[in-house]
Amino acid sequence: MGMTAAVAGASGAVGGELLRLIGAHPQLELGSLAAHSQAGRQIIDVHADRSELAGREFEPTEPERLAESDVVFLALPRGESARIAARLPDTVRVIDLGPDYRLSDAEVWQRHYDEPHAGNWPYGLPELAGQRQRIAAATRVATPSCYATAVILALAPLLAAGLVEPSDIVITVLAGTSGAGRSPKPKHLASAVANALRGYQVGGGHGSIPEIEQELTALSGVGASVSLIPVLAPIPRGILASCSIRLDGAVSTDQLRQALTAAYQDEPFVRLLTGGHWPATAAVAGSNMALVQATVDARAGRAVVMSALDNLGKGAAGQAIQNANLMLGLPESAGLIP
Repeated sequence: MGMTAAVAGASGAVGGELLRLIGAHPQLELGSLAAHSQAGRQIIDVHADRSELAGREFEPTEPERLAESDVVFLALPRGESARIAARLPDTVRVIDLGPDYRLSDAEVWQRHYDEPHAGNWPYGLPELAGQRQRIAAATRVATPSCYATAVILALAPLLAAGLVEPSDIVITVLAGTSGAGRSPKPKHLASAVANALRGYQVGGGHGSIPEIEQELTALSGVGASVSLIPVLAPIPRGILASCSIRLDGAVSTDQLRQALTAAYQDEPFVRLLTGGHWPATAAVAGSNMALVQATVDARAGRAVVMSALDNLGKGAAGQAIQNANLMLGLPESAGLIP
């Protein structure tokens, strides 16, 4: 018998992706599948593609029941993860897919969310220098947001190499509708998003901004300033991040690519594209892969870096499984499609 994995928030979009990945994992078995608002309802009534779970029902979100598993995934709204995590024993490995434990600075959290700060857990982005070892040694890990994952993977090697200026970063992110979850909202109906692009939370209000700035500042040692423009795209899943950042002196495209190659050549889930090929969301759908490409805009004195990933895969559930594998001493790529 393999190790067991419990999911709190199993009825949501990310929760459903966790069910799919854990169900196919060679060394994990599904434990408690909790969904407070859906408790008692048949799982296949919500996730029709999970026919192998016919007969199983969502359970109430009870920490004692969740703690019976070897690892607990918290796919819950802001504030709910902290409430549940506080009641889970230290012996249980916990991976939060929400924002509750991503920020280290309580003042930044309070300023952005205007509510108490729950604390800070190791940041679950294994591709960052030294982070893989921290994740493996931890019993609590905060999985990054999909936006932050796409942006940080695109820019981290360039900042670490001193090729770009962290004080001037402009990012446009096109994101699929599954990033908004499964709650029914008129503006997310198919008829509302079809054949349309729409900005949202423009002007500094997006929750990923402090997370991105925190991690890019830590990498560069200089305060990062990010202007983020989120755009809702008429696709069910996927993220395409276009990052424009000022160059630090005379830097060539080859130098950008050399820094990205050095950082990712041995990484199983990040691929630098070659030639004139640029990332596309269709190429990463359903996978845990992130695609990256970079060039220099010499006229503007800026680097342009693009990345694509599946917001439910490498941007959420896939990355959480990657972290769980490290924490449980399993092969990092177990149960994941590159």
